[in-house]
Formats: sequence, C-alpha cells, structure tokens
Amino acid sequence: MASRPAPVTHLNDVRACLFVGDPVYLHLAQARLPSKPPVKICQIFDVPRYLLNRRHPDIVLSLAMTPLFDCMDLAELLYLHNFQNAQRIFDTNLPNPELVCREVRATFPGLDFGVLSPADLS
Repeated sequence: MASRPAPVTHLNDVRACLFVGDPVYLHLAQARLPSKPPVKICQIFDVPRYLLNRRHPDIVLSLAMTPLFDCMDLAELLYLHNFQNAQRIFDTNLPNPELVCREVRATFPGLDFGVLSPADLS
C-alpha cells in the first residue's frame, strides 16, 4: 500500500492545484490566492479526468456550495477515485465550518478535507 502524502499545511507548499467550479468564483477568490502554485480550473464532471492524469493535483479547491454541487458531492467523487491528496473549501462565511469538516471526514474517512483559513492564503 502506498504511503499517504503529508497533509497540506499551506498553499505555498503545493505544486499542482485544481479549482472545481465556475471560473467566475475562482476569479473572485484569486485575490486571496498566492500566485503559486498555478491553478487549473474544471467543472465537477471533469474531475475524474484530472484524477486519472499522471500528474494529479496536490490540492483540490472549491466553494462550499455552488449552483451545481456542494463540497460533499466533490468529496464523494474524490473519495470514490481514491484521491490521496487534499480537498479544501474557501471560507465562504459558513456559520460553523468545523461542523462541515466533521461531517465530510466522518462520511469519507481518510479524506484530507478542510477549510482554507486566512493563514493558509498569506
């Protein structure tokens, strides 16, 4: 069994980043993202193609909720494809982000899931 990658502690520590969702949302968030790593953008239905790529992302980013999917849908897709790296959502004024994290982690054990904090983006 392959060893699990080290958990993501800061966005500057990753080489490949995938944003899942509408590019408009990424554009709004990019002011908060570091210039590195470069961010690729895809829709949720394209995620399996990126996960099957030899150079899969170190981190998958999304909003907590979008008109087409939410972070739980994306977590399920990542889990079903045995994604071993990190999934993070932008802090989108969730009333209780830790509750969302606990629910995702309980439903998909072993998935490295979390909320991007301001410290992760500085």
